[in-house]
Amino acid sequence: MILVLFFVVSVIALALLVYCRILYLKLKEARKTNTDLSTRNQELNTMAHSSELSMIRYKLNPHLFKNALNSIQSHAYQTYYSMDKLSGVLDYILYESDQPLVSLQEEMDFAANFIEINRLKLSPLFDLRIRNTINLNDEKISGLKILPLITVDLIENAFKHTDFQKSESFISIHLEIVNNEFLLEVSNRISESVPMKKERSGLGIKNLEERLKIAYPNAYELTFKNEKPLFHARLKLKLNG
Repeated sequence: MILVLFFVVSVIALALLVYCRILYLKLKEARKTNTDLSTRNQELNTMAHSSELSMIRYKLNPHLFKNALNSIQSHAYQTYYSMDKLSGVLDYILYESDQPLVSLQEEMDFAANFIEINRLKLSPLFDLRIRNTINLNDEKISGLKILPLITVDLIENAFKHTDFQKSESFISIHLEIVNNEFLLEVSNRISESVPMKKERSGLGIKNLEERLKIAYPNAYELTFKNEKPLFHARLKLKLNG
């Protein structure tokens, strides 16, 4: 009886041992399968991520290309715009400025082109104030004559000597006709670090004064005020039709 009981217990123990061994092997296989699945999942995620990045690059590159084209187009337009204005300035200097007098329309067109050429080197945020109240559609005004290039020196002087490093800097240009009297007022903030007077500076203003004495004797006023850091120039002259 004892032998039978021992045999039964031995068989049960052996069965349990075999069962445990089978469970161990299945668990080991399951872990391996899980590891393989995890590795495969990572590979799939990597492939998906790579594919997603490729799609993003595919979408992004055309946008970069388009933005580059827009930038080039903008610069091309700016170049065309500046060349067009420069062409107008050169035509005026070459073909009109040798005349004793030109129409007010021609001089105003020249001044506008000259200002636009200088505007190109300014920041879009720079305070450039242009006020032109001259109504060239008025027959009385449109028929007036003026000395050619009379506006260039005062305007050029402002762009040449303005302190563009200061956020409060500005250039103000005012053009007006009152009772056949032409008025040009130009103000700007000058540099505090660099003296306004430089080598060969002031020649344009001297030439302007000489021209005014000859063309408008006793019919002009040219004044300057250097109220640092501001500089004001004012030209007033009597025009004839």
